[in-house]
Amino acid sequence: MTRLEIGLRRNGALIAATGIVFAAAAWPALYLPSWAFLTIGHWPFHAAPEMADMTHRLLMAISGGLTAGFGAMLWALSALATKDPAAVRRIVWMTSCSWFVVDSTGSMMAGAPMNVALNLVFLALMLTPVWRAPETEKVQT
Repeated sequence: MTRLEIGLRRNGALIAATGIVFAAAAWPALYLPSWAFLTIGHWPFHAAPEMADMTHRLLMAISGGLTAGFGAMLWALSALATKDPAAVRRIVWMTSCSWFVVDSTGSMMAGAPMNVALNLVFLALMLTPVWRAPETEKVQT
């Protein structure tokens, strides 16, 4: 496997796992990890609500599903990494930057500027594998 493949799989799995945690917050008993993340995202203005209403839980499920899907997409792209690494890089850059701009702009409009900093962590997870070179370098597995 190349570093590109390993990075896409590792970081894709981390992002997908985060998405699963967010989606699980739709069940009130599993809201606590997402509550902590949302509270950090709203810092310093206010904390996330202690209990999520039905609409909030639905949005957590949707955003968690999209996040898990993004992670799965990174994992799936690893299969193309040796065939066309340049295309994989373009796809990851385009989708990651599109997500970052829209999500961060929405966060600012929602009064949660700290979420932009949190988004930078996810952006780094998305872009780190495609930033490294050379993509054809094999790694001992």
